Amino acid sequence: MRWEFLGFTLDKNRAELVGPDGVVHVERVPLEVLVHLIENADKVISRDDLIDAVWDGRIVSDATISTAVKQARKAVNDTGTDQAVIRTVHGRGFRFVAEFQDATAPATASTPHPQMPLSNTPDTPAMSPGRGRPSLAVLRFVQLGASPGQASLADSFPAELISNLSRIRWLHVIARGSSFRFDPITMEPGLVGQQLGTRYLITGTVEMVGALMTITVEILSTDGGTLVWSDRFAAPLEEVHQTRQEITASIVSALEISIPQYEAAHSRRLSASEFDAWSHFHVGLSHIFKFNQGENRIAAKHFHAALDLDPTFSRAHAGLSFTHWQNAFMQFGEDRNLLVQQAVQDASRALDIDPADPFANFNMGRARWLEGDIDASQNWLDRALQINPNFAQCHYNKGLILALDGASQPAKSFASKAMSLSPLDPLYYGMLGVRAMSHIAEDDFEAASRLAQQAMQSPGAHFYMALIAAAAFELQGDGDRAKRCRDHALHERPDVSQDMFFSAFPFRSNDMRGKFSGALQRLGVS
Repeated sequence: MRWEFLGFTLDKNRAELVGPDGVVHVERVPLEVLVHLIENADKVISRDDLIDAVWDGRIVSDATISTAVKQARKAVNDTGTDQAVIRTVHGRGFRFVAEFQDATAPATASTPHPQMPLSNTPDTPAMSPGRGRPSLAVLRFVQLGASPGQASLADSFPAELISNLSRIRWLHVIARGSSFRFDPITMEPGLVGQQLGTRYLITGTVEMVGALMTITVEILSTDGGTLVWSDRFAAPLEEVHQTRQEITASIVSALEISIPQYEAAHSRRLSASEFDAWSHFHVGLSHIFKFNQGENRIAAKHFHAALDLDPTFSRAHAGLSFTHWQNAFMQFGEDRNLLVQQAVQDASRALDIDPADPFANFNMGRARWLEGDIDASQNWLDRALQINPNFAQCHYNKGLILALDGASQPAKSFASKAMSLSPLDPLYYGMLGVRAMSHIAEDDFEAASRLAQQAMQSPGAHFYMALIAAAAFELQGDGDRAKRCRDHALHERPDVSQDMFFSAFPFRSNDMRGKFSGALQRLGVS
């Protein structure tokens, strides 16, 4: 469909607006507002109608709707005062009131319809459904209740955050000189996103009340103003420097999970032809943490599709390494050695393309672990943490490698760090499992049983967690619970064996291996 009004041409199929001076750059949400209003120009459209049509029924604030309408008006040279195109019907909604013509007749070869040009970034949401590499801007925070000597924190904290976020290889972070130009109080997410070519914003407040400092942080999508993630941190003012480091680490870790999840959710609304390499990568990543064979196959399919579109996509090679590693770890295939070799090969390809990608280094570390080369595994994991010190899953795997050596205290420390960085991590159960192993190394079987049971009962936990819990309860002397955990593992994997367990967890500590082997043998797992 295509409509003409007041010198403008709105083309629904091409998702573009052309004005008297050429193509009008307008992002997706206000463009869809215009389309929905002109398609229903014979009636008043309520806010609920707009939410259903434009935001797919998601919860959005009145301010977000008002911003989208304001942007739509601005795109067609209308204002809230003039209301020559979009009229507000108070208490009811909005209506398209300008005279228009249906101009849907096909364009001829001699009069081609102008195309929407790309902006100066490939990541602008309005340009294509498959949106490329995610991008983010950190705005100045709003200072509340501060003395003049404390006012700089609203600038210095987000500046520090920008520095840390720039280490995330898959994320394009806008420089401070550009993002700090916007007033954090009056800014509109959609307009900021359009001007900076960014899909996400980080905003926040810093509040001082007496000797207490409270920092509130939000991650917003500029494509509709949706809240992606938020948290609130409070600490004594005297601990401000330590608190800043902890908050920064928490934000970086939360962003590693929340944005890929949001990107995957967006991609699932696309048709197959609209997927780009990043769309495939994010959807693949969302399947890979399920740790079952079917989901792992789907993940591998998406990573292969990403590489078909971009053979130099380092993270997609690393994702494929993850799928081979998982097949070997969970023993989904017949030739485990071949799967481990494939995991190493794909991690090597990722590192050849981008040696500084922590995800690639992380996957090489895990592949070396399954090879039984624990020292090489530790070196690769250490390198990943040097690149990104806030990589929660890498802290977890570093702790696991130490637990295989029987180094209980450092293993607990790394696992606890991972848990504090990423309390909603899809591998949180594994972090609990590492702590349980560490307590087994110390003969604290009561604590080990409690933690292992939590791990086994956590969302997404695989059958190895049930085996760890079974061994812990057996070592504690609670045979009934040990057998229930064993039965849980057998229900998930009837072919479970000690060979399978020790292939996944190649203990170098004879003491740890002996404890697990004896406990599992007594439970009939041979």
